Amino acid sequence: MDTSSWDKGWQLITHSVAVFQKYPLFIVPILTVWCIYAPTVLYLKYGFPWHDLDTAQTLAFVFVVIFVFSFTIVLACDTLLEMIKQMEDGEPSLRVALSRTFSKDLTNVLALAIAWAVIWFALTVIESLVSGRRKDEDNDQEFNARNAAETIANFSQFSLSRAFFEALQKGIRMVVFLILPAIAWENMSFIDAAKKGLAVLRAHLAVFASGYALTYAAAAIAFLPPALLFFFGTGHHGQPPLFRVPDFLWVCCIVYIGLAWSFCLYLEQMSMAELYLWHQKWERKYEVARLSKRPLPLFKDTEPPVLLAKVPNLFSQASG
Repeated sequence: MDTSSWDKGWQLITHSVAVFQKYPLFIVPILTVWCIYAPTVLYLKYGFPWHDLDTAQTLAFVFVVIFVFSFTIVLACDTLLEMIKQMEDGEPSLRVALSRTFSKDLTNVLALAIAWAVIWFALTVIESLVSGRRKDEDNDQEFNARNAAETIANFSQFSLSRAFFEALQKGIRMVVFLILPAIAWENMSFIDAAKKGLAVLRAHLAVFASGYALTYAAAAIAFLPPALLFFFGTGHHGQPPLFRVPDFLWVCCIVYIGLAWSFCLYLEQMSMAELYLWHQKWERKYEVARLSKRPLPLFKDTEPPVLLAKVPNLFSQASG
C-alpha cells in the first residue's frame, strides 16, 4: 500500500472527526442503537432461558437477534447519511432525516440488513464451531456492574481465531457502510446499491484498506481505558484482581463504552460515506474529461469532497 493511500485514508478520518465536532448530533442515531444493543446482550447472557431451546430453536433465535442488530445499525447509519445530505441546504435535522429514512429508504435498508444478517449469522456459527467454549468462559455468571461492563465490551481472553473473526466482521460491516450511501443519496435499489458499493470497493481497495486500518487503530485507542480497567480490575483463571474497582466506576465504564462504541461505528460509516462521495466526484470529472477529449484525471489527483465547505456544493459536485 503506497503512502498516498494512507494519506487519503487519514483524510477520511480527519474529515469525519471535523464533522462530528461541528455536528455532535450525528452520533445520536448510532448511540440509540447501543441503548438497544447493550440491554439486549445483558438479558441474553444473564436472563434468557437458553436451556429451554433445542439446537434448531437456538439457531433461529440467534439469527433473529442478529437481524435486529443489523437492521437497527443500518437504519441508524441511513439516518446519519440523510443528515449529511441536508448539509447541502442548511442545518441538518434528525426528525427530517428519520422521516426520509422511513418513507424513502426503508425497503432497501431492510434488504441490506437481511443480507448482512445472513453473513453475520454464518460467521457467528462458524466462529462458535472453530473456537469452541473455553473452560473459564462461564465460571462467573453473577450479574453485577463489573460483569455487565465485561459483557458489553466483549472483553475476553485473546485468541487468534477470535481476532480473525472480529477483523472479518469489521471488514464486512464497512462494506455494508460503503453500499448504504447509494441507497440514501442516489435512491438506488438494494441490488444496484450493492453493485455500486462493490464497484467503489474494487476501484479503491487500497484506500478502503487504509480506512479499515485507521478506524481499527482509532477503536484500539478509544477502548484502551476500559481495557486497562478490565486487565487490572478483574481476576481470571482463579486469580484475584490486582485492585478492587467500586461499582460506580464500572457504571461509568459502561457509559464510556457506549460512547466509544458509537463513535467508532460513526467513524466507520463516515469514512466509507466520504470515500463514496470522493469516488463520485472523481467519476464525474473523469466523464467530463472523456467527453471533452481532455486528459483523464486520476483518482489520486482528485481532491476529496469538503463536507464543511463554506459554499455547500457537496452533492452537486458528486452528481454533476
